[in-house]
Amino acid sequence: MVVLELVGHIAVSFLPMAIPLSALFATIYTMNKLSEDSEIVAMRSFGLKKTTLFLPLLFCGIFIAISIFVLNRNLIPYSKTQFKNTIIQLTSSGVLSDVKAGQFYTEIPGIILFAEKVEDGGVKFEDVFIRLIKSSGEEQAIFAKKGALIKQINDDLRAPMLRFFLEDGNIVKSFADNNDVEKILFKEYDFPVLKGGALPGFVTKDSMRTNEELSKVIKEREAKLKDPKVSKPVKDGIRSRLPKSKLEYWSRINTPAQVILFILLGFCLGIKKGRGATKNSGALALIVIASYYALFFTGVSLARKSQIPAAMAVFLPTIIASLYSVRLFKKLDWMS
Repeated sequence: MVVLELVGHIAVSFLPMAIPLSALFATIYTMNKLSEDSEIVAMRSFGLKKTTLFLPLLFCGIFIAISIFVLNRNLIPYSKTQFKNTIIQLTSSGVLSDVKAGQFYTEIPGIILFAEKVEDGGVKFEDVFIRLIKSSGEEQAIFAKKGALIKQINDDLRAPMLRFFLEDGNIVKSFADNNDVEKILFKEYDFPVLKGGALPGFVTKDSMRTNEELSKVIKEREAKLKDPKVSKPVKDGIRSRLPKSKLEYWSRINTPAQVILFILLGFCLGIKKGRGATKNSGALALIVIASYYALFFTGVSLARKSQIPAAMAVFLPTIIASLYSVRLFKKLDWMS
């Protein structure tokens, strides 16, 4: 059941990319079939305009676009959160289970663990040594007489939290920037090994935030960039993360527009001039789509480096493809 649930969550997360492409090729297939069966010729003989024929497809496209927009607001971020948290839970269920007395354990990133004595299947320790290496360059060496590993699981988010509870020891901190050393004695010390979703701050990826949360994060980061009290290193970190947040936000708005665009493109490429007429619609569609995504990912790469605005990177390919589709629509020789 867990595997099936994982498959369901990851399938939902692929919908924003799969649905527009599915709409494109479904429209091409439909229009090809109508052309081959001379249904379009019959519609022409009744005096139907091409705009009239396109209306049912447009209404379907609007319905699909609204549906994907609603899914993008909450359900898809929720599925991505559930998927990641379930994976973390499964992979962390055996963390520290192979810790052996008198041996160094290095399976946890940034942590080296050593214990003279291990009991209760790797849950309780005696004479513990822990070395922590942080990304800032700070190192900590922790010595304790006793220690216990505490595992907590949030049932709603399935996000595990691993914590060490240590007794009677000391912490030695060293700082790479100034070579200072600090020593702290403690009676009891509790620190997280793996942070989990039981805390509101668990969601760290923008793709796992709802639209409201993502918009709020973007506004907060923009406000910090304008705040003179915020230090330069913090602002540099914000500048590196902000484009990614904006790309995620604008992509969610762009996806519904993609659906309608691709249906219009499929309509124009799918119509043949008559029964028996050859038109390699699939190949033309692949060329257009390859060009579209080549421009899109080039723009995303530039936006991540803050060389162009995120909105431009997302919407420019859609605007260009829309102009091309409208041109194809106008060129449809409906009276021939």
